[in-house]
Amino acid sequence: MGRVLSTLLFALCVFLGSSAAQAQTLRLITDAETQSMIRDFSAPLMKAAGIQNQNLPIYIVNDRRFNAFVIENGSMFINYGTILDSKTPNALKAVLAHEIGHLAGGHLQRLREQAEVQARVQAVSMLLGVGVLAAAAGQENREDIGRMASAFIIGASSASQNAFMAYRRSEESAADAAAISYLERTKQSPDGMLDVLTTLKNNQGLSAGASGYLGTHPLAEDRINQVQNRAASSPFRKKRDNKKDVERFELVKAKLTGFLERSQTVLNRYPNSDKSLAAKYARTIAGYRAGAGIGAIKQMEALVKASPSNPNFREMLGQMYYETGQPSKALSPLERAVELAPKEPEFRMIYALALADTGSQANVQEAIRQLKRVSATSPRSARPFAILARAYAKLGDEGQADLAAAEAALLNGDVGLARGLAKKAQKKLTKGTPAWLRSDDILSLT
Repeated sequence: MGRVLSTLLFALCVFLGSSAAQAQTLRLITDAETQSMIRDFSAPLMKAAGIQNQNLPIYIVNDRRFNAFVIENGSMFINYGTILDSKTPNALKAVLAHEIGHLAGGHLQRLREQAEVQARVQAVSMLLGVGVLAAAAGQENREDIGRMASAFIIGASSASQNAFMAYRRSEESAADAAAISYLERTKQSPDGMLDVLTTLKNNQGLSAGASGYLGTHPLAEDRINQVQNRAASSPFRKKRDNKKDVERFELVKAKLTGFLERSQTVLNRYPNSDKSLAAKYARTIAGYRAGAGIGAIKQMEALVKASPSNPNFREMLGQMYYETGQPSKALSPLERAVELAPKEPEFRMIYALALADTGSQANVQEAIRQLKRVSATSPRSARPFAILARAYAKLGDEGQADLAAAEAALLNGDVGLARGLAKKAQKKLTKGTPAWLRSDDILSLT
């Protein structure tokens, strides 16, 4: 049973490509500016797809390759490389629409069921192969028999993959069709879908030509033909992205490039001759990342002055001040960022960090108020509780600090640590108070 289960989990990771197991091993990027843009681009598409919950989690994956996937709980994962390689907002929206098509079509459940069937086939093949190897033990020709067994395992596994990927072809084509439908319902051009498939085709290269079954997507050429036929009659074919979306998209690409690409790549893509806001943003971030803190801060101040209503510029300036050991200077831009984007929890958290690190008791109290607001609106996030523990510790309130740390541990899945911290908190809190009762709740949950 253990071998079958492990094979099933392996098959889900390798074949499905959108399993929770895979999602848990990814390196994720937390960036409010990028995630906010993706949410806003996705919302009308989800509405068009009939998905009621439009606040599903969106994660940016620290992977330069062009890829995106969704998992059964509705969480969407997008490689940062997908954003960089998307030529237009319309192309990125097409990627999002395609993944939403998988969600709306119920493909994930059916793919999981199909993966389980194929995993069982492969599990039997693996066990048979191991049986042959065991029978060969002690035989003079055991190496030959071993090679035969290995060939059998590989052959059976290949047949399993082919059957599974044949099933995926129909689902990918259905998601393409759904994506075009959602784009049209939101009065957007289907050309973005063609751009995406052309990018996929270029990325697949020669290896994709060997078989329509080898790869997590069917051959891009097949899909291009289908999409071209469908898009040709679209009344929105010639419609282009609005100026606001383009500017926002370019700034996000600049930010990701500045933080995640090599310095030379940044300069090649955004040479000093490029005076656009996005180019200045990318070069400023690249300079800051390279250690030019003072110069980067001056450049960021100039960007804030040039675009005073942009909360992301103010947050970045505050971050630079905070990370260079100037929390007091960080307060003004961060406070303004929170005012401009009051629903953005990331801004409140870094603002709270800066407040707590100024050393002022009044500021620490304000940090606690900000963090309580974040924890109320983002109850599944451990980060505000971890920062809250730090803030309470600065006030010398050990009971509340242990309780907040227990909350963070519980949300991180560390049940033992959560229980231990909750016990410590109870000893320092007044019995019967809301905080004491909450620590008791944590003990009952663990």
